[in-house]
Amino acid sequence: FQEWQRAQSRGCFYLEEGGEIISHRYRLHLAQRSAVCVTIKPFTIPQAGGKPCHWLSVDTALFILKEDETQENLQLVSFTELQNKEMFGWRGELGAGVYWLLPFTTGCRLRKAKTQISGEAKLVWRDEDGELALTKEFRTSGEKCDQEAWAVCKGGRFWLWKDKENRFFKCCFYSFETENFEMKKNELTRQGFLDLNLMEANDRDGDPWDLWVTLLSLGYNKALEMTEACPFVIDLCAERCRPRMKAISLEAGGSQLSRAVCRAVVRKGEPRVLGG
Repeated sequence: FQEWQRAQSRGCFYLEEGGEIISHRYRLHLAQRSAVCVTIKPFTIPQAGGKPCHWLSVDTALFILKEDETQENLQLVSFTELQNKEMFGWRGELGAGVYWLLPFTTGCRLRKAKTQISGEAKLVWRDEDGELALTKEFRTSGEKCDQEAWAVCKGGRFWLWKDKENRFFKCCFYSFETENFEMKKNELTRQGFLDLNLMEANDRDGDPWDLWVTLLSLGYNKALEMTEACPFVIDLCAERCRPRMKAISLEAGGSQLSRAVCRAVVRKGEPRVLGG
């Protein structure tokens, strides 16, 4: 595939309070018919204290649906049934047009943590001059908001701070002045994310409450371990044209994904005679 044209995007599965899983959804445009190869897998990001990435064992899949005139009318094309360790993939031919890529996980290995946390991580500290600063542990968690590495931050101030019904969290950052923070292509960068959180801490005179709201919504616990999220990466390459892939929303799979899973099972399943 070295000569094929490539596209890559990163996103995340998030475990909600009620156990529902939400994730990013992607829109793919192909200018002409082409052979295509697409893969999805969990990937590693730095953890505070060098802790292991437990989410690497989470199962992932990607369903490919063809848009027929409207976004509501999607037809299942296929899904990533080929497996190589933690990576799942699909290879085939797609016609010109618009497709939707819907990530999926069974949730068997992405569940609410039951273990007790021994202590709460420190997020801010004061230097010799009494000025507030973010701790190394918090800055490490800020790797998740690296604009160049995370599709989750494409339009970050909207996606990170909205729930599945597009309602803003109570303590979101939707009203900040963008000129006060580092932006790139109208998107908040990792440094901008850190500066924004430092401003929030200063506004509360060092109280990290707002910072914890942010981190907990990103799947971290009070020990700064990512226990309720699974970051993933999607790689796609096409032989005859440049694929254009863009993350569109952050939401639950809903009826479209449920129908796609059922159709995939029916297609690949084999009838068996029930005993008795």
